[in-house]
Amino acid sequence: MTAVMLWTEVRRSPLRWWLPVLIALDVAMLFGRSTWWIGVWPEASAAAQLPAYFFGMVLGGGAAWTAGRVHRAGIAEQLAAAARLRWPAELLLLSSTLIYGLVAYAPGVMIAAVVSAPHAGPGFLWLSYLGIGVCLVVLSASAGHLAGKLWSSRFVPPIAVAICLFGQTVLRPVRFYVLSGHVQVEIAATAFATRFAFALVMAVLAVTIPARAVHRDTRGTPAGVLRPLAAVTVMAGLVMIAMAGPLQVTRAAPSQPLCSAAKPRVCLWPEEGRYVGLVSAMAARLAALPGGGLKLPETFYEAGLRDPAIPDAAADFRLLEGGVSVPSFLSSAVLNSTLPVCDVPAANSEKFTHEAFRLDAYLQVRSYGTAEALGSGGGPPGVDMREIADVAHRPERVQAQWVSDRLAAIRRAGENCRDR
Repeated sequence: MTAVMLWTEVRRSPLRWWLPVLIALDVAMLFGRSTWWIGVWPEASAAAQLPAYFFGMVLGGGAAWTAGRVHRAGIAEQLAAAARLRWPAELLLLSSTLIYGLVAYAPGVMIAAVVSAPHAGPGFLWLSYLGIGVCLVVLSASAGHLAGKLWSSRFVPPIAVAICLFGQTVLRPVRFYVLSGHVQVEIAATAFATRFAFALVMAVLAVTIPARAVHRDTRGTPAGVLRPLAAVTVMAGLVMIAMAGPLQVTRAAPSQPLCSAAKPRVCLWPEEGRYVGLVSAMAARLAALPGGGLKLPETFYEAGLRDPAIPDAAADFRLLEGGVSVPSFLSSAVLNSTLPVCDVPAANSEKFTHEAFRLDAYLQVRSYGTAEALGSGGGPPGVDMREIADVAHRPERVQAQWVSDRLAAIRRAGENCRDR
């Protein structure tokens, strides 16, 4: 009987008309920002959960409109005075809303898995990220349901949407979503547990608080204190979430990183195996410059694989946005090994910095193969990018001489220079 009643609520819910919109939002946000997450399981998992933030706002508004039908029908007082308990019917109503929310959430998760599987290494989508998305769906639906039940105004649905947007955007310590799932971090167990518990509490409040809790109760019945009690509960839950700490915490480095066989080696987190060839090619282009002017590290490490206390670990590369950022980190590592240690007089400081900037820009362009490595900013300040692009396309011996000239200029600008 309960299943039949639930199916009835699902069929009559106004969200049935909005389901295509929710699914479209889910898929659009999955691919709308970028696709560099494809093939890296933690990144794909984070990308799959993020759309819940966007369509969750619409879901909250729909839940408010659905729950407010008793006010529009003018039967709120009759239902409040009825002998039968109201919460089972409210549970069915909220459940129907959650079904639509989870159905809209599922396509993005499945698509993220399908498009990542051909490129990714061992493993699968991380349940912790997907679970955060489910918590956000439950929270959005429950908050909207409660608002629609307690307030009869037709403006409640858009207000519920605005509150969801404002709260999740501004209140960073209590966010229920992450923007990225880079391999160096993971979901903290305590932070997840508090958010999961808070979402369940909101669902319980949405189901159990009667609609007449907003009306003055002169008889002193429990209904008269439910609203302030619920407010205290919500505030206490938010405080506990904030006290639980950040949603993402640093992961322990793997005991066996994924390293290339070629020299110089590059070592990455195992989840980012699809990028081994890309980064190895960048390192190889730097190593191929003749003349011995550049001193490359024996191994380039991805950030997080080494102890931060190691002096040169700060230059370890990060795979941001599909590897476009890697050349800047590789350049920094090469410069740290190549540039001499000098005392630079104040009068020569500008010259010293300018030559180092020119060399830095060149190394980025050479490692990546094009000037796109420098992004839309066009390279370091004061560097003539036309010159850098011209040098990077000259014969190898000409490029080697240009690098040698830059290093000589840096030594001339300094005093007491010595190799590292």
